[in-house]
Amino acid sequence: MIAEGDKVVTRYKSTGTHQGNFNGVDSTGNKITIYETSIYRIANGKIVEQWGFPDEVSLRNQLAGKK
Repeated sequence: MIAEGDKVVTRYKSTGTHQGNFNGVDSTGNKITIYETSIYRIANGKIVEQWGFPDEVSLRNQLAGKK
């Protein structure tokens, strides 16, 4: 986590199991792990904006069963 001025940046890992239709891909039951980066803008001690950047290529590959 990095904070400077009114911005905070985080990088984190998300995990789950593909159990339903996602972006037109029917449930595969695959275990999914992707890394994401988020930037938050803080005002008056609260998050007022967020920009998220998941590793979509890795997600698509895992849904297709690729390593």
